[in-house]
Amino acid sequence: MLKKETLPGVVCLITLLHVCFFSAAVSGQNQTCRPSSCGDELNISDPFRLKTHPSGCGDRRYELACENNRTVLNLYSGKYYVEEINYKNYTIRLVDQGLKKGDCLSPPLYDLNFEKFSYDDPYAWPYGWKFRTTILMSCSKQINENNKFIPIIPCNSSNGGNSSSSSQSYHYALTGDGDSLQVGDLPGSCSIGKTIFSEMGADSEPEIRSMSDLQDQILLGIKLSFLQIRCFRECKVKGEICNMDYNVNSVECEEPNACKDWYDCGQPEWLRSLVIILLIIFASIYTPIIAGGLIVRGLIGAVLCCIIYKLRQRHISKHDTNKAIPLVNHNSQP
Repeated sequence: MLKKETLPGVVCLITLLHVCFFSAAVSGQNQTCRPSSCGDELNISDPFRLKTHPSGCGDRRYELACENNRTVLNLYSGKYYVEEINYKNYTIRLVDQGLKKGDCLSPPLYDLNFEKFSYDDPYAWPYGWKFRTTILMSCSKQINENNKFIPIIPCNSSNGGNSSSSSQSYHYALTGDGDSLQVGDLPGSCSIGKTIFSEMGADSEPEIRSMSDLQDQILLGIKLSFLQIRCFRECKVKGEICNMDYNVNSVECEEPNACKDWYDCGQPEWLRSLVIILLIIFASIYTPIIAGGLIVRGLIGAVLCCIIYKLRQRHISKHDTNKAIPLVNHNSQP
């Protein structure tokens, strides 16, 4: 049995151990991590993390990897180089690992398009963001009279663009704004190959006329938004709905059952139906009256305008006649 003199010391010791253990646990969960890099001078900070980081660093939904001193993101079974992270605008710019600058045009290894993204994904391809679409095609006939089609040499062609068989193939690329390209722009002698999406360059940039210019444009990659992290941390953690505005990079939390107006505020179904019926009755009764009143007013106005016009014309005619009579009489004097 402990003596009364030693009991306060034991209690203090147990309390101290408990505080130390709790502090260690908390620091492991909310560890402050320094910005890191894979060697490509890219700043990797919260919410991003590397696979080698401690468990308390960043968010695992935004985990990156280092491969050959390059920052890599695994997204939808594809691997993409991370070229830029903008923490102010919540954007990340990715480039397909298959795209390279060289004497031939390398196609992308993966098919990344806006249809792959869903609402709860950590990354988003916001609707309304402009992007460039490049369509690679193979044609049985040469295209000479259209500057829209850029001659290319595909890297996957066995003979640098010409088929070894008796039928010769010509390879082109058609590029432009994602909303402006139409199926009708493609000649009937061409078959569509890969489609590459990339960021739109500045309006001041010169027009793309060569394969080298096209490669520079494609290597800009595609820009995605990670604004979703604010939804996770500010709204969804409280069970609320998140509304995102990608133009100003803001989020607005909303309760799931919040009503926006009187009609949505939990009104019984019979009351909603009654309101709809009353609105229909009101519209069916008063719409013809209002419309009829406007028509009658219009007709009265037209009749009055005609009467005023005729009276004015008659007054002008009479006035002219009175002026002409003295002249006639004056001329008839001997």
